[in-house]
Amino acid sequence: MTDEINGACKRLGRFDIDFSRRTITRISDGAFIKASRSETLIFTLLAESANNTIYREVLLAECWQGKIVTNNSLTVAIKNLRTAFAKIGEHKIITTEPKLGYCIRQLALIDDGSHPPKNDVIKRGNKNTLILNEEQPIGSMEKKEKIISQELKNVTIKKTSIFNVTFFDIIIIIIFFFSTLMICYRFLFFIDTTSVEGLPVIYNGIDLPKPVQNAILQNDNSNISQWYAFPISKGCNYYQLFSVNNDHFVDYSSTIKQEICSVK
Repeated sequence: MTDEINGACKRLGRFDIDFSRRTITRISDGAFIKASRSETLIFTLLAESANNTIYREVLLAECWQGKIVTNNSLTVAIKNLRTAFAKIGEHKIITTEPKLGYCIRQLALIDDGSHPPKNDVIKRGNKNTLILNEEQPIGSMEKKEKIISQELKNVTIKKTSIFNVTFFDIIIIIIFFFSTLMICYRFLFFIDTTSVEGLPVIYNGIDLPKPVQNAILQNDNSNISQWYAFPISKGCNYYQLFSVNNDHFVDYSSTIKQEICSVK
């Protein structure tokens, strides 16, 4: 892409793309996301071909030029873009076309007025400073002074509450930390990526049983970006199956037709 090479900017619908800074900015209110080089190129390619499905192979070739990558790299990049856009209120930017690729609808690039400019508040660090118009009536000025005073009180209360951490809160934090650690440990054996008829699956490198493959194919839909399959123990062939559905883990283990394995 010439614009990316020259470090230029490009406007696509209601978004400005800055290739040098690798930002995608919503024009209406200035909200923006930071993206990697490949993620920026993916969004640009999809937006330039709005309403058309771009195949996974094309995206891998165009957005990682000169690099050898796997299908999982594209899956992760799409997930990162969706997560970043969701943080600025954009939840339906990229559409998955099952077993083909991805698409951005033309409607997603049209400004529908849902994100108007925010001219009344300037965010500076963690403080909200109200812009006061010199021509406003005195009554309006007094009202805004009261709002500022109340905001300052709220900030003071929040700062005070930070130091009022109880022993119970500490216990909850410790439990949460070790729970997270155990979950991460459970996923340490994921060492390889495979595909079931084009669907990306992260697994432990052992061939997936037929019941697991059938469960993946029967439950797949456009909202699922990744599958995880792993045996529940080393001594049996009983599997657990999860999917990443709209950035949430969903358990599909009950849909696998397999014998019950007693876990010790």
